[in-house]
Amino acid sequence: MAPGLRRNRDSWLIAGILIIGVSLSLIVCGCIAPANDAGTATDTALHNSTLNSTPTPTPTPTPPVTEPVQITLTVIKFEPARPCQLCTKLGNYAKETIELYFPEEYQSGKIRYQTVNYQDPNNIELVKKYGVSGSSLLISVMTDDNEEATTDANDMWQYVGNKEEYMTVFKTKLEGILSAYEDAT
Repeated sequence: MAPGLRRNRDSWLIAGILIIGVSLSLIVCGCIAPANDAGTATDTALHNSTLNSTPTPTPTPTPPVTEPVQITLTVIKFEPARPCQLCTKLGNYAKETIELYFPEEYQSGKIRYQTVNYQDPNNIELVKKYGVSGSSLLISVMTDDNEEATTDANDMWQYVGNKEEYMTVFKTKLEGILSAYEDAT
């Protein structure tokens, strides 16, 4: 075979392998949405897929003091139909933290855990409500059947590689939210 034809064939073979590799990477990692903040290229930014990339601060509530307020936290893990290993850990660690450190609140329904497939058409209303475009972790605060606030907990992505640290940070986050609402009543 002529040297020019051989080089041309090898170039096409390499290009084809690269295209297949990139395509497979995109398919396998399809649960990772691009970050909205192009200035940060951290692991957190890669996984923070809510439309508002700035974490929402937990507001200081001012419920009426005259009546006792029933507080409910719902930890919502949005994931695709076929989540990657990190997506699964994000949700599993959150649920384990709740079960380990808040067993009474979990059993009574004061703290709930919910997994939502954001690709399922049946969940479109929740996806729109929270502005989710990929795997995400949110905490919804309800007082007496009214949603008071939603906390973006996508900062937990940075702890997925260390279960113990994840659980410590997430426990502190939940305690802070509960404390803010209980102190206000």
